[in-house]
Amino acid sequence: MILKWLKYLLVMLVVSSFFFPFSLFAFPQNSKNVMAALGLVFMFMTLVYSKNFTIPKGILILLLLASFVSLASLFSINYNQTPDNSYVTYLRAAFIWLSAAYVASMVIYLAHGRVDVRLIVNYLIAVCLFQCTMALLIDFIPAVKTFVDSYFDQGQDMLNDMNRLYGIGAALDVAGSRFAAVLIAIAAYVDHRKDDLKAYEILFYLISFILISVVGNMIARTTIVGLGIGLGYLVLRQFQGIFQQRNQGGDKKVLGMWGVALGVLIPIAVFYYNTSEQFHELMRFGFEGFFSLAETGEWMVASNETLESMIVFPEDLETWIVGDGYFANQRNDINYLGDATEGGFYMGTDIGYLRFIFYFGLIGLFAMSMVIIYAASLCAESYPEYRAIFWLVCLANFVVWLKVSTDLFLFFCPFICASIIANAFEQEEEDEDEEEAPDIQEA
Repeated sequence: MILKWLKYLLVMLVVSSFFFPFSLFAFPQNSKNVMAALGLVFMFMTLVYSKNFTIPKGILILLLLASFVSLASLFSINYNQTPDNSYVTYLRAAFIWLSAAYVASMVIYLAHGRVDVRLIVNYLIAVCLFQCTMALLIDFIPAVKTFVDSYFDQGQDMLNDMNRLYGIGAALDVAGSRFAAVLIAIAAYVDHRKDDLKAYEILFYLISFILISVVGNMIARTTIVGLGIGLGYLVLRQFQGIFQQRNQGGDKKVLGMWGVALGVLIPIAVFYYNTSEQFHELMRFGFEGFFSLAETGEWMVASNETLESMIVFPEDLETWIVGDGYFANQRNDINYLGDATEGGFYMGTDIGYLRFIFYFGLIGLFAMSMVIIYAASLCAESYPEYRAIFWLVCLANFVVWLKVSTDLFLFFCPFICASIIANAFEQEEEDEDEEEAPDIQEA
């Protein structure tokens, strides 16, 4: 039993190394890149085992779309004569994410003998809970913080200056957007399986949803995107069930477990909010808008004015179409229009859509969007019963771009790879069964 749980813990750490990549001071290579190199070996082994050396059509189309992003970037920086190659390597980045995800999916397959949506979602939940726990331990226990800061290179000097919570490879809006994706996956999965899941299983998912929502918002308020979409989807499905007068046994279980989860966690949160100054401040930061609404009647968040000041549109048609060729912080470029005293964002904006337009125009933005949409469609096609997960995460990606430029392409990668692995090994098993089956005529 202990060995089995140690095996599952190891798998969780591998998945975390993919979903929240990190670097060590002693070995500065990013964990995602290390996994990507190993992924090439796993891919080759799968091809040999399945005796099928053809690349799936969906992967080819996905990489082709990614290449359009790289081409749009290359055209923009050459046309504008800029040194910013931020997205020129997008094709390589997409392949690295897929290759690293292949390792995560393969490790799950080796540990469980299968890899499917349920297992991937469960491991992503475990990873997010692990990161939330580590973030609190780092913030509350100096010895843990010293250990993590001594070995993990993740820009913690900046995070400490900003007084922000962080885990291991999980910080700021990058972490928030990934927490958001997992929250959506939990909500859609519970809704889909509510008639099959036992009450205690639903309770586990809902408690996980609440914990990731609370601590995730303490780390990055981008998490609220997933909280909003996930809760909104569950409420809509609840009303849909009432109007369609369908069997509401599963709905009643979900409502009941919501009551239990909130009944357990709310008193704990209230207790620590009133007795721990650190927790008090973290809660007020994570849910600043809600506290403001309750106390003043207005939704006020410190970053609102900053975000509003970042709404800056191109002034000429040429920039709208092909961009200015700037994305990264190029302070040494005399043509760069970013404010070096405020992080150096080009044109002073960190809004995802605007940064993409200023970098490679609407052409590049369209190409980026098609990569995300096609990745979601690949997953929905492979797992049609769970298509709500993938299309809602796709929606979340476009909502997140209203604030920052981070994307959720990596969320779809394990599911795409899982489909390839399952098809390869299941087909081989079917072939072996056919070879071993006796000939009916001979029998």
